Amino acid sequence: MIKKISLEYRWIGLLLLCYIFGLLGIAFVEYQYLFLPLTPFNLAFTLFVFYKVNKDFSMKFLLLSCLIFLIGFCVEAIGVGTGILFGSYGYGSLFGIKIFDTPIIIGVNWLFLALSTYGVVQYFTKNAFYLILFPPLLMTGLDFLVEPVAMELGFWHWENDVIPFQNYAMWFATSLIIHGVIYSFRPTVNAKISWIVLSVQVLFFGILNIVIT
Repeated sequence: MIKKISLEYRWIGLLLLCYIFGLLGIAFVEYQYLFLPLTPFNLAFTLFVFYKVNKDFSMKFLLLSCLIFLIGFCVEAIGVGTGILFGSYGYGSLFGIKIFDTPIIIGVNWLFLALSTYGVVQYFTKNAFYLILFPPLLMTGLDFLVEPVAMELGFWHWENDVIPFQNYAMWFATSLIIHGVIYSFRPTVNAKISWIVLSVQVLFFGILNIVIT
């Protein structure tokens, strides 16, 4: 048991180091060209550590994960292709491989954010109403921090450089659907890694909002 706990904290420590170095590299403009292309790997590593610590590799949880990924990716692809859902926007090249002009890795982002926010709220309550409503509020609140930084760094761009309110409304609506799906599976999500992932996201984008925007 001691060895397993120790290994967990090693993964968590490595994840924190990635975000610390990433934050420093992006905060100093002269080093951004080195760190920004690593963004897809950082997102994938975040999900990897989440699963390593969460330790649920059951078919039920993996099916849930696939559904979350597909919902997030498909909504983004429709949004990019039509401009109807979130508003008129497009992705840059920093997120890597795209399908329908939508980076595959964006589904990973939806996945670990959805599971992490669910895990955080589940730490306090098992009530269905709160588990379906509060995580989307957390995800939408985080998007307020992410959007200005993402535009500044070229992750994506909005028409006329204006972030429409429609974007946040759609983020909430999509998150609400996803968390309804999550609740229907009744998973038990590790609270420790959920808190860590959500906290580093808030700190990372909160600090970059101050430093670069």
